Amino acid sequence: MTDRSEQAKKISNNIKTLRAGMGWNQSRLAQEAGISGAALSKIEQGEGRVPTIVVLRKLASALNVQLHEITGEMPTEASEVDQRSREFYRRWDILDDLSKEDQDRLRDMAERLKEITPNRKK
Repeated sequence: MTDRSEQAKKISNNIKTLRAGMGWNQSRLAQEAGISGAALSKIEQGEGRVPTIVVLRKLASALNVQLHEITGEMPTEASEVDQRSREFYRRWDILDDLSKEDQDRLRDMAERLKEITPNRKK
């Protein structure tokens, strides 16, 4: 087994375990994460295809877990920005309904906010 297929299998098993712990079926998790049921089904089959980071973050947010709990990697300390962005990724699909012009405006605003956020002290 290759590293990529091992990682896909680990992600698949972790998602299934976390989903079962919530008492959810695939349809419910897909809906909560804002991804298609077909996409979740393929991820849970774990046949060598590793989901994108955006999809992984959506799943983590829906399952209310840290990303490392899905990927099986060593945990990293999540910053406040990381925690807020997890919820943002869960709702990212809402942007698809906006016009291209509005999507570009929001991305521009997000980039500007990203540039100033690390400079803010709490």
